[in-house]
Amino acid sequence: MQDLLGRLTALDPDASETLKVVSYFDTLLARSVGVESMLRGAAVLSGVAVGYRDGRQVVRVQADGERIDPVELSASWPVREAGGDAIVWIEREGNPHSSDAMILERLALAVGIVRARRSIGQESSVELALSTYAAADERAAALSRLRLSDIPVIVVASPPDPTPLPQHPSAVIATLHGLTRATLLPKGLDPKTAWPQGAEPRLGIGLTGTTLPESWASAITAARLTSKKEPVIASADLGAALIVAQSVKAAATHPDVIALASLDSRDLDLLDAVVEEQSIRGAATRLGRHHSSVQERLATVIDALGYDPRTYRGRTRFALARMLFALRE
Repeated sequence: MQDLLGRLTALDPDASETLKVVSYFDTLLARSVGVESMLRGAAVLSGVAVGYRDGRQVVRVQADGERIDPVELSASWPVREAGGDAIVWIEREGNPHSSDAMILERLALAVGIVRARRSIGQESSVELALSTYAAADERAAALSRLRLSDIPVIVVASPPDPTPLPQHPSAVIATLHGLTRATLLPKGLDPKTAWPQGAEPRLGIGLTGTTLPESWASAITAARLTSKKEPVIASADLGAALIVAQSVKAAATHPDVIALASLDSRDLDLLDAVVEEQSIRGAATRLGRHHSSVQERLATVIDALGYDPRTYRGRTRFALARMLFALRE
């Protein structure tokens, strides 16, 4: 597929875009994502809202991946059957884009397959339990099918691979930040033990004491902040920073983030060490560098940042900028 895509890109850019659409929906199907995730993917690809109707149920997702209220179907929108009495559509006004027909075709095919194979599957129950648009009784019924209705549950976000042990229900969900695995675990269980021995995925642990959709949202944010140095982050440990991380829409354009992006990895390591050790001498020891060389380089880096991360205000500013930089990455 990748070899063919490379050849088509050189010969016919429009044809290569069509093949990318096919490959994208094939990936979603292989990951067993649900109908809403399929719609979210189609909306992001097309750049406009897409919709799905199955009997009385109507789901619309706009281009940024957020779900929106049902509206009357416009006669100008292209529509395609998705099996049974279900239909899907793209809410394009004006002339269609070159990839619209293929997006709609693959969406209809994918939705039909999902409906056929996931009507009572584990994955659909997990996704329903985490959906902000499911009613409370629908989420309760989903938890009951998963045999989790009588115990406190935590939500863990992780990359699609590796998969957790089979006794722990999970599903791959298409989010605004890519395919993400949601796993439901009994509260009190160490999340790291839910994966096979030797598997070390990055894990974002959702808040407890909230609804499951809220816990899932916090778990995604925590997972986005993980790193090789800190592969497991609990949302509760972020404190008020979680509110900032969840509310920021354009982290990449903030001047403090742009300043960090202009630095190389050695300078970022230097800043991390200085802030965490709270002294140049401690940072030099941690980095294995001479005290004077660290001090000299720090002065140059401070000029690039526009503030001193050793001050109280500077440490707060750097911590927030570092978090936003991680979200951008």
